[in-house]
Amino acid sequence: MALENLNDGELASSAPQPLLPLNALRAFEAAARRGSLAAAARELGVTPGAVSQQIRLLEDVLKTRLLERTGQGVLLTVEAADAAPYLHEAFASLAEASARLRFAGAAPARVRLGVPGAFAAAWLAPRLARAGRSDVNLISDPGTDDLDRFRLDIEIRFGDGQWPGYAVRPLLSDSLMPAVAPDLLEQCDGDWRKAVLALPLIHDTTPARDPSQPDWQVWLARRGLNRPDLAQGDHVSAPDHAVRAAVSGRGVALVRASLAENAVAEGRLVTLIADGVTPLSWRYHLLSPEGRPLSRAARSLASFLTEEARPFETAGV
Repeated sequence: MALENLNDGELASSAPQPLLPLNALRAFEAAARRGSLAAAARELGVTPGAVSQQIRLLEDVLKTRLLERTGQGVLLTVEAADAAPYLHEAFASLAEASARLRFAGAAPARVRLGVPGAFAAAWLAPRLARAGRSDVNLISDPGTDDLDRFRLDIEIRFGDGQWPGYAVRPLLSDSLMPAVAPDLLEQCDGDWRKAVLALPLIHDTTPARDPSQPDWQVWLARRGLNRPDLAQGDHVSAPDHAVRAAVSGRGVALVRASLAENAVAEGRLVTLIADGVTPLSWRYHLLSPEGRPLSRAARSLASFLTEEARPFETAGV
C-alpha cells in the first residue's frame, strides 16, 4: 500500500505504540515470577511497598487489574498470566544483551558456585583443577535457600530435586557401597562376609539423609546376615566423615561413591562386593533462580559439569 493512500485512521493504527514504564514492567515481572511482592522486592533491592506502587502504576496505565493480593502472595489475573511469559523472555534477552555489552573485551567473567563442601573437595575441585577452570569461585555449604544472599550464579545441591522457585537440572546420581582400608581386608583374607561380620562398622548418622539410604542393619539383612554387636563402632555425623574414618582404618563403612571415588582410585579404600552397591533416590542437582537467565560463563560451567558427570553416570555409580 502506498503511503499517500493511507488515511488518517490507518496511519494512527500503524504507528508504534508508546512503551510502558520499564521499572513498572520489571516490578510486575519479578512479582509474577516469584509469586510474592516481598520476594520480588528482595530480588530488586527495594521495599515491597515500592514494588506494589510500580505495579499499581502499570495497572493505572493499562486500566486493568494485574494481580490479586492474597495472604500467601499474589495471584495473576487472566490478562497478566497471558503476558507474563513474554515479559520473562524479554527481560532474559535484555539481561543477556546487557552482559554481552558490559563484558565485551573484558577478562573472562567469574562464576560463583555454591556446593556442598564434601562434594567440592572429593569430586568437584579435582575436576576443576584438571580442566584449568580458574574462573570458578566455590562457596561451600551456603546453607540457605536464597542464592542472592551469597550472590551465587548457580548451586549444586544433594536432595530430591524439590526446591520451589528454582530451575532444577539433574546433575549426578550417587550410590552407597561398603568400603574398607586394604590392610583390614587382608586381615579377613579378602573375604567380604568375614569383613562385615568381624571388623568394626562405621555408622553414618547424618540427620538429613536419603530415605532410600540403608543403614548397616538393613544392608546386612538384605544379604541374610546379622550382627549381635551391630551398634558398636564409630558413629559419624556426615558422609565424608565415614569415608575418612574408613581410610584411617577404623572399620567398614557404607560410603557414597562420589565421595569415595578418589580414595578408591588411589588404593586407600577397596570396595567389598559388586552387588553391595545401593543406588540412592536422591541425587546432585544444578539450581538457579527460576526465571533468571544464566550468564554465558555460568552456562559454560553448567555444560562442563554435565559433561564431567556423564562418565560417572555411565559407569553405573
